[in-house]
Parts: sequence; structure tokens; C-alpha cells
Amino acid sequence: MRIAVFGAGSLGSALGGLLAAKHEVVLIGRKPQVAAIRRANLVLIGDRKSTVRVEAHDTVEGLAPPDLLVISTKAYDTAEAIRTCKRWIGDETLVLSLQNGLGNLESLREWKGVRAFGGTTTMGATLVSPGLIRISGLGKTVIGADRDKLGAARISEAFGVCGVPTFVSKDIMGEIWAKAIVSSAINPFTAILRVRNGALLESKAITKLMAEVCHECEAVSSRAGVALPQRSIYARVRGVAKGTARNKSSMLQDIERRRRTEIDHINAAFSRLGDSYGVSTPVNDTLVAMVRGLESKKTTQKS
Repeated sequence: MRIAVFGAGSLGSALGGLLAAKHEVVLIGRKPQVAAIRRANLVLIGDRKSTVRVEAHDTVEGLAPPDLLVISTKAYDTAEAIRTCKRWIGDETLVLSLQNGLGNLESLREWKGVRAFGGTTTMGATLVSPGLIRISGLGKTVIGADRDKLGAARISEAFGVCGVPTFVSKDIMGEIWAKAIVSSAINPFTAILRVRNGALLESKAITKLMAEVCHECEAVSSRAGVALPQRSIYARVRGVAKGTARNKSSMLQDIERRRRTEIDHINAAFSRLGDSYGVSTPVNDTLVAMVRGLESKKTTQKS
């Protein structure tokens, strides 16, 4: 399968590097990352170190359309990704979103209909430096089979043969919302406190607030008619924080690098929906204000 990964940052590069073991992969990313990969290949480190020869470009111009397009950009770049890819890929190309937050799948389906797939992943990846990615864990990747079972199975098989643990779900929207709740309950706290994920569990005051975030988001989900995969997401939050204890969340990394965060697509999304459904979200509202305050100190808008 020819697979293109649009948004070759930490996750996109890690996934593309793994998929290159069995597939023809092309990475589309920012110039520093692309230049480093072209100069010295893509280097993945984790349980072991591997050097991967993979095609990399900073534009889609002149590239052959892929069989599968994986979009792994920041959520706030989804609209631009669609505008760019519309003039490139064909009608038969499958498009998969592996992004954080709410709203990405809806945007893709307005463009690609049943050939747009939602997905979630807990793969841990960090950009150490251009061309060098640390994979802290393969995690679990879920592909939505709610509209095209055969397409979802095809994507799942393509990932699975490369050693990426992948499953399909008929209720991908519930999975996407659950992951957004987990991100809302972990990421902003790590960014504000400047700590790794596991440190959050060391404070009863913080874990109480994390539970409150979950309760607010669950109430919004209920009013929105979204069935979550488990009754209490807080148990999943604690499990993720413990399992990724040494990880720096993407939001903490963004704040440290003075970049825009995805707060608008997680906590702020639940706050907006809460307003529309008449659900109070005071803890989420406060976290949004605090993270935006940190963002106001950044010196660059680049993701």
C-alpha cells in the first residue's frame, strides 16, 4: 500500500517510520524535519534504535496520490490540511485522522464522505530533534468502522502487519470523545504545572480537579448523545497518566517551545458545547483561561 502521512511531526514520523517496514511511505512535514530525514534518514529510538529510509517532502506538489492518507497535524491545522490535500489525492484514496480533540472527523467527512475514517492512538512519540523520534510505547490504535467496515479492516491490516497494535470500532465517535476527555484531564495540568504526566497523580488536590474535568465532559457528552466506551473515564485517565508517567504531554511540549496548543479542541470544545447544552463546565473554563494565558507568552505561532 502507498501511504502518505500529512503532518510528519513526532507521531506522524513515528507511525510513518514503522509503516515503512511493509509499505511505500511518504512523509509530508515541515522543512527542518524533511531536510533532516533527507540528509540522514529517519531515526527511531525506544526499545531499540532503527534507521529508516523513507521518502520525505515539505509539499505535496508532484507527488503521486496515495492509497491511504493519514492526517496527523495539530487539530487547528485540519482545515489547511484539507485545502492542501484536496488538489492532490484521488477519489479512491482513504483518509484517516489520527489527531487530538473534537471536530476533525466531521471536517474530513464533509470532504471525503464514507472514505474518511476517524481514529485514535495512544502511541507515545516525542520529537527529540529534527529527524530523531523517541517512541515510548506503541500503545493502541483504533480505526472507525462505523461507515466502511472493509476500508477500516484494510487500514487495520496495513498497520498490524507492521507491528502496530490496531483494532476497529463501530463506535469511533465515542472513542474520539473519550480520548479528548483524557487529554482534557491531563494535558492542561501538565502544561500549567510544568510536570510530566505521572506527577499529577502525586497530588490529591490535582487528581480531584482531574476527576471534575471528567465529570463535566461526561455530562456534556451525555447531552450531546455521545455514548462513551465506559461509564467513568476518570479510571482511564489515571491509567493513562500512570502508564505514561515519564512522558511530557504534547501540550507541555508546545508551551515549552512557545507554540500554540490544542486547548481550543479539547477543554475549550467541551466548554463551548457545555454552553450550547446548558451544562456548567467551570473547571474546564478555568483551565482554558490559564493555558491561553501561557500561550500569550509564546513568541512563535508555528506548530
